[in-house]
Amino acid sequence: GALLLLFAAAGGAQNAEKLRNHFDSDGLLREPAFFDFLVLGPPGKADWKVVGGYNPPSAPNHVSQVMPNRPADSIAAAFRRNSTFRDGAWSVAMRQGNGRGGIVFRMTGEGDFLVLLVDLATGEARLSFYRNGQATDLARGAVKDHNHNEWNVLKISAAGPRISAQWEGKPL
Repeated sequence: GALLLLFAAAGGAQNAEKLRNHFDSDGLLREPAFFDFLVLGPPGKADWKVVGGYNPPSAPNHVSQVMPNRPADSIAAAFRRNSTFRDGAWSVAMRQGNGRGGIVFRMTGEGDFLVLLVDLATGEARLSFYRNGQATDLARGAVKDHNHNEWNVLKISAAGPRISAQWEGKPL
């Protein structure tokens, strides 16, 4: 299935800076403002658009990767422009469906980063470390009640070598 990655709202641990992303002033079917886009891992086309929908957390619009049939191991990533953090907390609301979504963090280059991806159909989660474009799995898990809500929030907290994740406020 297609692999997709949604935006990450970031918060710095030291200065407690908070960025909230909403798409109220973005035009429908356009790229969201304040984001840069990359394809990580195997190449593949990606297409990020602001779309409307029922009950998004950033009502009335949300951003979505709309390119069908993306390569399975390719990561389409939308990065919040002008924000960099090493430690802190990142969260993203994801809509149930096919494909995978998650958060890329601690990125030092296009081949060096951490990523936590959740399969939105099965609830399977995987934390991976990429170095020079090669992935190593660090942890696997599964979200509980992954079909309970239409939208769910994935949150990652990182402080030094300690990384924790939550799905709807419960440890992942």
